Amino acid sequence: MLLAWTVVLASATAQAAPACKLAQVATIPLELNGNQLLASATINGKPAHLLVDTGAWMSILNRSSLDYLGLHAVDAGSELIGIDGSSRLLQTTMDTLELGAWQSRDVRVYVGGYGKWDGDIVGFLGMDLLERYDLEFDVAHNVLNLFKPENCDGKVLAYWSDSYNLVEMETMRGARSRIRLAVTVNGQPVHAELDSGAAITLMDETVARRLGVDVNSDAVQKADPLQGANGFRIDSHIGVFDSLAIGDETIRHARLRLTDLYGRVGEAYVGSRLATSQGDTDMYIGADFLRSHRVYIASSQRRIYFTYQGGPVFQVVGPAMVWNGDGSTAAASSAPAARPPVVETPRPKE
Repeated sequence: MLLAWTVVLASATAQAAPACKLAQVATIPLELNGNQLLASATINGKPAHLLVDTGAWMSILNRSSLDYLGLHAVDAGSELIGIDGSSRLLQTTMDTLELGAWQSRDVRVYVGGYGKWDGDIVGFLGMDLLERYDLEFDVAHNVLNLFKPENCDGKVLAYWSDSYNLVEMETMRGARSRIRLAVTVNGQPVHAELDSGAAITLMDETVARRLGVDVNSDAVQKADPLQGANGFRIDSHIGVFDSLAIGDETIRHARLRLTDLYGRVGEAYVGSRLATSQGDTDMYIGADFLRSHRVYIASSQRRIYFTYQGGPVFQVVGPAMVWNGDGSTAAASSAPAARPPVVETPRPKE
């Protein structure tokens, strides 16, 4: 496959070491369905959309899409675990998968979930395919760029601006595909995961209580129920936090959706025997954050570079746009925040 283009980043020691090159493997067009980031795809010659989901360690098709795509699935011997419960997993193989200029054949993928999704959304694109590359979410320009850096250890990869924020990715044994990072909320550390498949940022209500926000308090607003991949609905609330810091960026008066992230799932069983705890993530940073920032996930360096581009960092009452089903978008009403968030970003890096 030919690379679309290459960015060469200058080095002060260019004569002593080869220059850093960002080899762009592909540009995947994105469309917005509310806050869902949809990749335009062609599967077995059929046009479709896949939800880009960095919170999923595997790519999954919905059961309802099998007839449309001409696929047959067999039992996979495992389950799909989400915040709304679990469902039995099947497995199938796509003859062809096209995402922009990126193409592949004989792609094995799981099938799960009982919910019916909007339009021609047939599943989600998970980290089994995405973790092979550095990922740049440029939602303002409706693209997801895939990069393969060369000789870029220690180099700044925020090539679009001289001003950027930086946060280190947490290292977890046996879980490289998870985009984990530490954030600070009300002065206390919180373990977070960058999850593009979550329409809005979510925090576990038990963690919120530890930080001083109790969902049982009269001061906390009850919100509409949430729904996950399995089609079940769970209660949620809206909490206000004095400060939330991600790397160099601090958001004051941050309003977040709160829910019981693990009440339905407890222990998740991968395969037939191996059990893994699902309670090691305190909050999921969702697509609302990606819409308000330009984000480069440098898995090659275990770092995340990002710049604030405007708008609400976190949304709690609904998406700013709705999808018309034909690729176009229109504004949707949304109740304003009681106190607008204040985003503090550092001075440009020298």
